[in-house]
Amino acid sequence: MVGNLIISLSTHMQSFSTMVVGRILYGLGSGSITVVQETILGSWFKGKGLAITIAIQITTSRIASFLSMGTAIPIANRFGFYGAAFWANFVVCALSFGINLVYIGSMRRIHRNTPQHLLDRLRTKHKFNPRLVLFLFGVYWMIIVESFTLGGGWNSFLHINSELIKLRFGVNDAVAAWSASVSQIMPIFLVPFLGWFFDLYGLRTDMLVFSTSAFTFSMLLLGFSKVNPLVGLVVFSISLALGPLAEITAISLILPSSSLGTGLGIYKSAMNTGSTIVDIVVGVLQDRGSRLLEESAHSYDYVMAFFVAWGALSTIAAGMIFLIDRFKWHSLLRSNASDRKEAYHMAKSKINRPMLYATASNWRDYVAPWNFVPLIVLGCMLVISWILFAMKLA
Repeated sequence: MVGNLIISLSTHMQSFSTMVVGRILYGLGSGSITVVQETILGSWFKGKGLAITIAIQITTSRIASFLSMGTAIPIANRFGFYGAAFWANFVVCALSFGINLVYIGSMRRIHRNTPQHLLDRLRTKHKFNPRLVLFLFGVYWMIIVESFTLGGGWNSFLHINSELIKLRFGVNDAVAAWSASVSQIMPIFLVPFLGWFFDLYGLRTDMLVFSTSAFTFSMLLLGFSKVNPLVGLVVFSISLALGPLAEITAISLILPSSSLGTGLGIYKSAMNTGSTIVDIVVGVLQDRGSRLLEESAHSYDYVMAFFVAWGALSTIAAGMIFLIDRFKWHSLLRSNASDRKEAYHMAKSKINRPMLYATASNWRDYVAPWNFVPLIVLGCMLVISWILFAMKLA
């Protein structure tokens, strides 16, 4: 909320540096909120019902995004000042802050009415051991790679899709904004159904492969065809509906409750890191595009070619997740609610292994050099994103 307030004030001050500070604070808050929301849902729901609850959470988020993208230009036109849209965003954040206070108050009342032995059991169950990070599964780290690639592609495209539609298809700002908002519309209708679908049929890894393929195909349509842009945006929105729910519920299935918050935090961090890097790469590629007004439709050619290649890379990662789950995890991520018990039984020793290793007195004996590789790679990507961001500001 503070970040949005600073951004809104920067529109009156006409200060880019102030807006950057606001965006940084906003990013810190929005990332934390998402992780906390999903961790709370993962604590209240496990297995059957989890997909539906996370689906509802994602749906409400997409509804807000759809409305904000579609109303930003009309709000700015109504008040004759582009900063009015930022102030509208601040008001929504203030309302959200009030709802959080209500939730905290409700949880405190529940805490007071809960027997102490139950509270102690919950604290033990959710006690986090930092050594667990060293023993997280390979399939989890592949989901993190998928978050970095596919998630980075999603977020970066959502940042430029309005301008892409305006320049490539020659429409005005209002039409471009409403057309771009279509990229958020399918999750509103599909995600609640998908929550039920994952509980009933499973197929998370199948949907993840389909999501990456849909993303790649949508970039081909929007970048290299004359098909109505709404078709490509709808295909993109299908990818946006399928992917996040499949990834988040998959993580919730394979990680213990004590490390779920950390696992989702790493997932979100990888997505944001990918978004930062892809945003900067997209900006550089766009600068290399045509600068002539009469050739503005081609200014995104390099960008869209990059998105197609990036989508192909994410499809390869999704295919690897499918194969690892099939041959190493007894199709646990692919199983439905009724078959999951058998898959859990077959993979039980593997699921419990990180906790046993992390809590053992000789835990160092179980640490292999490759255990550090995912953390080192993620750390390097994070540093690279900071460096690239600093270079763009300089």
